[in-house]
Amino acid sequence: MWLVKTVRVKAFEPTRVKKQFMALLLENSRLMNEYLSLMQAHQTTSKQHLHLLSYERLTQALKLPAAVVQTARDKAVQIYRSHLAMKKDGPDCKLPCFRMTTPVRLDRRCFNIIETKNKLTYVAAMSVKGGRVHVPLLGQRYQYRQLRKIVAGELKLGSVELVKRGEDFYFHLAIKKETPDIDPDYSYTPVGVDLGLINLSTSVILKGGRPCNILFQRGGNALEMRKRFATFRASLSRAGKFRRIRETTGKERRCMRDINHKISKSILAQANQTEKPIIVMERLTYIRERIHRGKKLNAMLHSWAFAQLQEFIAYKAAWAGIPVMYINPKYTSQQCNKCGFTSKANRLGRSFKCGDCGYELNADLNAAINIAKAYKNFAPGYRSGALGARDSALTLQARA
Repeated sequence: MWLVKTVRVKAFEPTRVKKQFMALLLENSRLMNEYLSLMQAHQTTSKQHLHLLSYERLTQALKLPAAVVQTARDKAVQIYRSHLAMKKDGPDCKLPCFRMTTPVRLDRRCFNIIETKNKLTYVAAMSVKGGRVHVPLLGQRYQYRQLRKIVAGELKLGSVELVKRGEDFYFHLAIKKETPDIDPDYSYTPVGVDLGLINLSTSVILKGGRPCNILFQRGGNALEMRKRFATFRASLSRAGKFRRIRETTGKERRCMRDINHKISKSILAQANQTEKPIIVMERLTYIRERIHRGKKLNAMLHSWAFAQLQEFIAYKAAWAGIPVMYINPKYTSQQCNKCGFTSKANRLGRSFKCGDCGYELNADLNAAINIAKAYKNFAPGYRSGALGARDSALTLQARA
């Protein structure tokens, strides 16, 4: 199975190639608008038909590399097909018009990454109008690590997009990795992950039925940040400054995204400490309908990015070749992981005390252990061929 993710790398010192880049962006937008007009006029989305109608005329008129013309055609076809699908739902949907800053799609015929012995090790060799240019690539350790793997052949380079942001230019590299299909034979070691507000995540590895490698991701700072933003937005709303409200909302979203990335990275590092890990999480379907904890807490819970955190964990796990399982969350916070006794009274705020056997521990940790144990409980359902038939479905989450 092939997995795909995008890495953004900055073009270093683009001044000397700025004219070529701007010309490429301008001609590419004209080209895509031309293809959209042709598809609308001839009522076709056939790439072969468009090739016969316009390929020779456009390549001669624009003097662009043939690969750029073809990728622009393919991208325009994708967008026009999406437009037709949207038009079925809303007849008033207008045909898109591309601006001069529309990103340019490139493929391996007109873009390649070269390793050099210079201070900036990696250089992009790409075709532009009038020839080929070499542009140094600037990034952080993560980007350089991915570039090194591309050059070494460990990762496959897919399509590339040249994007202009302000005065800077970036390359968005789609990198591919082949991972073997995983046969979930239930010999895996479960890593239970419970999500919450006080502890954003509580994860535990279950070895031989015993919990170990417990990891708490505290949520105090995130909660305080959310409260400050909520208070600030309320004051802006009273003052009628709605544009500032949108700006602060975007900033808060970026902060939460960064927190979720760090949490998911920590959980993957924890999972990699054991052999054959499988990450087990609660299925969050209808979680918002199940929440009834007062006005203020409900507002906090309903706006929390639980699904985003699960998505980050899932795609990072897929990239690392670790399967992910989702289980029904019913009673995971009320059931004693020792004796199995289930009652609402067992949960005492952040603490858990079993009303039957008297076992006590952190409530989030108890839930995480129950989630990990649920993996073993569903084994017979999987072996009977019920994969995907209920909440025991074991799936690899990937971006294909």
